Formats: sequence, structure tokens, C-alpha cells
Amino acid sequence: MSQRAKQHDESLINYYEEHLLTRADSVYRFAFALTLSLDGAWQCVQKTYRNVADGLEKLNVGPGTNAASVLVSECWRTFGAMKDQKFAAGQSAVTKALKPLAVESRAALVAVDVIGLSPVDAAKAFGWDENELRKQLAGARRSLMMSTLDV
Repeated sequence: MSQRAKQHDESLINYYEEHLLTRADSVYRFAFALTLSLDGAWQCVQKTYRNVADGLEKLNVGPGTNAASVLVSECWRTFGAMKDQKFAAGQSAVTKALKPLAVESRAALVAVDVIGLSPVDAAKAFGWDENELRKQLAGARRSLMMSTLDV
């Protein structure tokens, strides 16, 4: 017995292709900051996009929908589900700079300073209070500024 392919509304498919897929590089950078691993980032991105595609009908897509926020939120949830997996850490200068930071601080830093989410949107994406996001972000920035690593 063959399974019937899931049918999606054409506007949702267009949204997925035009707004979500075009941000794959940003999602990869975010996932790398979480896992500090090329392999871990790759797995996290694959699972993130699979989860988003599977729940496409549930997305509340409309004007003002922040696609980057949707993806960061799903990637954060996906990472949480993968947290017990171990990945070989990279040896790059970026890895060395981010490794001392708590994963929450890395997440806040990359979501705001790399992906460009506002602190309000980043806090919502993580399910945090905005003050907590700002504390994590400030701590990460302070730590990086005080770092003696050559990046």
C-alpha cells in the first residue's frame, strides 16, 4: 500500500522556498554556534528544515512573519532534542572563540549579532524573557571582548 504524498497549499510552498530555504546559510551558522561542530551543524540544519517542512500548515504565515525567527526557533528546539549527542568539535578560530561561552550565550550572540534578530524576536524564538536574552547577549559580548584569542 503506497502512502499518498502530503499536499501543501501553493502559497506555503512558495513561502518555504522564497523565505525559509534562502536562509539556510544563517541557520547553518546558528547551528554551528550551538554544536561547535560541522557535522553537528549539518545534522541540526537537516532536522530543522525537515521539522519546518512537516509542520508547514501550522506556520502562521502572513505579512510581518519573521522567517529568520521561525527558523531560529525551530533550530533551537531541534538542538534541544539533539543535546545528548556528541559531536567532534572543530578547531577553527571561531570554535575556539565560542567554546568558552555557555550554549545559551552563543545562541543569543549569533541570533542577534549574526542573523540580525532583534533582542525581542530572539527572546521569543528561544522562549525566554527578554531580560534573560539581554543578559546572555551582554555576557557573550563581554567575554569575546576580553578574550585573548586571535580571530
